[in-house]
Amino acid sequence: MSGRDWRWKIGEVIERLRSRYHHIGRKTGAPFLAVVYPSEAQAAVLAEWRTQINALQPEFDVRTIDMLNVTQGVVSEIGAENIVDSLDDPMPGSDPIAELGQLWIKSIIDAVQDAFKNSSANKPVVSLERLAALYPAIGPRDVMHALWDCNQEILKGPVIVFIPGVLEGPRTYNFMDLRKEFMYRGDLL
Repeated sequence: MSGRDWRWKIGEVIERLRSRYHHIGRKTGAPFLAVVYPSEAQAAVLAEWRTQINALQPEFDVRTIDMLNVTQGVVSEIGAENIVDSLDDPMPGSDPIAELGQLWIKSIIDAVQDAFKNSSANKPVVSLERLAALYPAIGPRDVMHALWDCNQEILKGPVIVFIPGVLEGPRTYNFMDLRKEFMYRGDLL
């Protein structure tokens, strides 16, 4: 994907927010708009996104949630040494990677809920960034599925999900070029 492709996608997100705010994800019933971009372009993509969202103020309040900060918070709370020990020597019947993923999901849900609750605009938007921090425990599909299943009332507006990877088809992408995921809820760019 060329630099022009991901720039077009960011422009498309801005246009959809301005002209179709209430219709994002409407066809599938979930207000998610996923933007798949090349992993190596992450810094440029997020810098361009931050520049573009400034033009949306004050009508829109875009709240950013950094998945790296969320995952680091959970790791700090539990203790990296405890996590490593449970991965090296799991208790019988346990799946430490899945359990860690569930802790991350709970923290992400809380962060999204807080972002929408603390929004000061009529048109709040949440942006989920640096999702590579979730790999290999969970992926973007797991996050969107959990947000949709937990309590749809917390989603007071669209959630823009920046996915490092490769778009494979109209509803399929490879997260981190390693994990194929099917997006059945929301819109995919």
